[in-house]
Amino acid sequence: MSEPYSCILIDDELLALSYLRTLCEEIPSINVVKAFDDPQKLLEELPQLDVDFCISDIVMPAMSGLELAEKLGDLPVIFTTAHNEFAADAFDIDAVDYLRKPVKKERLEKAVEKVIQLIESKEKQARPFTVTTARGKMLLTTNRIAFISAETLDRRDKLLTLKSGEEWIIKNTSFDQLLELLPGSDFCRISRSEILSLDLVKGHTSDTILTSFTDKSGKPKTFPLGENYRKMFLEKLDF
Repeated sequence: MSEPYSCILIDDELLALSYLRTLCEEIPSINVVKAFDDPQKLLEELPQLDVDFCISDIVMPAMSGLELAEKLGDLPVIFTTAHNEFAADAFDIDAVDYLRKPVKKERLEKAVEKVIQLIESKEKQARPFTVTTARGKMLLTTNRIAFISAETLDRRDKLLTLKSGEEWIIKNTSFDQLLELLPGSDFCRISRSEILSLDLVKGHTSDTILTSFTDKSGKPKTFPLGENYRKMFLEKLDF
């Protein structure tokens, strides 16, 4: 059996959260990394967690599950709720599934299987990417990369940030060398000091790019769009 897929849970009602965790622990293909009752706390801790998907309540007082999902970027989300009226909104933001409370184990298993199929499909499409870091040679797939920036301490190095928020220092590598390794349809150099994964782009102005990548405070990150890179960036976008 392959390693289980890792998930995080979020529900402001502790009894519902405990029940959901119990159901998940009965499904061998997944592993609950952590359960949260506060969306903001989840966003703060997410960069330190290695997770494959999220199961989220929708109606929460501080931040709705729909708002949270927007801040999670491309992390797959299964919604749970006692309300019918959010189904259309949930699928508008590409939710994997929408479960009515009380959640039944059989229905949760079907939703989890959809997530696994989605993850495995993305992994098959992703390219292997090998870089030399301060820890030696490291292998990852390109679909995990969020952006690559110039390293402030040594401009010969680059700071690679994963969509999970994890950061790696790539030793003595140029942006041109990195662009040769990355799929051109998925990445674009947007300034002298940054390469961005295009699937994070939510919108742009003439000199700023808005993305779905969130910082540690949970705010969507913006990037400057260099004048010399604007034409190529616009040509690669579908909108």
